[in-house]
Amino acid sequence: MSRLVSCVIAFVFCYVAASTGQELIAFRQLPKEVRDLAIEVRNSCRELNPDMTFNDMQGIQILDLNGDGSRDIFVDNEELCGGHLAGANCSNRACDMAIFKEVSKGQWRKIFNEHLYAKFLAIDWDTMRFQLMVASIFAGDPRCQPRKEYTSGHSCNLIVTFSNNRWNWQRIR
Repeated sequence: MSRLVSCVIAFVFCYVAASTGQELIAFRQLPKEVRDLAIEVRNSCRELNPDMTFNDMQGIQILDLNGDGSRDIFVDNEELCGGHLAGANCSNRACDMAIFKEVSKGQWRKIFNEHLYAKFLAIDWDTMRFQLMVASIFAGDPRCQPRKEYTSGHSCNLIVTFSNNRWNWQRIR
């Protein structure tokens, strides 16, 4: 059954990539830093659950950050293992997300590395373009404009966009 699911996922990914003009990137074509990150995180998850299996591209999305046609790579630690596993792919509160910007054909640079309590990505599926992210982060972070000291369990919500090659964090009030 899992082989059938993997085939269906691969077909859908190929269809979406072909229909949007985005070149399909296989796991082996990803930058070494991205492959190593995915393997390290998945190995941590396997330590907690040795029976876990993964699709190579699970937790990795190829999106265009700003409409320039680049193949930017989004790596979601939570989805690399198919869920939040405290002590493996995530902490007890949050999971890391990394984004690598394609700076020239076949060359990427990490431009985003955040510990997010929760996140939701809005994507234009017709063009595979990132639109925005709603993210929850630690309430004591300066981007949350804290008015007092917070314990680690408190969070604030922000709208995160990318324009003019920089991240914009706007607190939701």
